[in-house]
Amino acid sequence: MRFEISKFDELLGGVEGGRVVLIESVGDLGLRIALGFLKNAVAEGRRVFAVVSKRLREDVGKCLGNVRVLVPDEEFTLHELFTVSLAMKRVEENVGLVDILQPLLIIHSPEKVYQLFQDICEMVRERKGILLATIDKKLVDGKVLAMFESEADYVIEIEEVVEGLRIRRGIRVKRNPKKPPTKFYELLVDENGMRLGERID
Repeated sequence: MRFEISKFDELLGGVEGGRVVLIESVGDLGLRIALGFLKNAVAEGRRVFAVVSKRLREDVGKCLGNVRVLVPDEEFTLHELFTVSLAMKRVEENVGLVDILQPLLIIHSPEKVYQLFQDICEMVRERKGILLATIDKKLVDGKVLAMFESEADYVIEIEEVVEGLRIRRGIRVKRNPKKPPTKFYELLVDENGMRLGERID
């Protein structure tokens, strides 16, 4: 399975079943990249799910079509972590996105959220599925980030640097079970989608 970013898939290699991909991002870039991956999964005929906040339900529907979308206060509640596990156990789809780590980390301790993340990853691996999880690295410290990285098979890192009036974005593969980590490459975003530019030294 592949992302929708020209040249990036060559760096990463395909993502096979039974794997977890953690996308460490800034802002909504990680979500956009994850949705591109899920779009490809839908095109390949995979059964897809997304666990997102209520405000993103419509956007996910527009992007992916008729896929299973789980949102807080319907299938689960953010205040009771066990309800998230229960909702995930009922999911039959095997390729999905979890985009609720950030709000959970505001409500609960990092250790409890990490335990939930481990449980979800275990479920996905047992089903030979693929899970993408996003986290905003500017909102968590390095220790918390390292905890979540330890559970993921792949770690994709996105960086934003402000240079005068310009924002320069970089992306790299920080962890890959099949290949060594990569350097940062410029991530170019425009009306035609995303693609890789030159390597950033």
